[in-house]
Amino acid sequence: MDRTMKLLFSNIPVSCPDDLLRDWIEARGYRTFGLRVMRDPKKVSSTSFAYVQLMDSAKLDEACRVLDGQIFWGETIRVRLVAPRSSLVRSAIWEKASV
Repeated sequence: MDRTMKLLFSNIPVSCPDDLLRDWIEARGYRTFGLRVMRDPKKVSSTSFAYVQLMDSAKLDEACRVLDGQIFWGETIRVRLVAPRSSLVRSAIWEKASV
């Protein structure tokens, strides 16, 4: 199972509990492997973002298309497919070493 690609959810309300976001995603048919909501506790009124890994990495593209633009807790959620920074750094180092 490929764990290098993740979904980036943005425009999540700061006060949203992690479990509620996980339940919302899973209720739409996408079982999660990991979920991490990033918040700025100093900005109570701003939105947050989250990195989400799915149990079935083959559904990443589908989940991105289906969930992007849906309303969650009164906010329009944006969903993008991303590679974690650590895998990008490893790829860049590998490419440089191969030259």
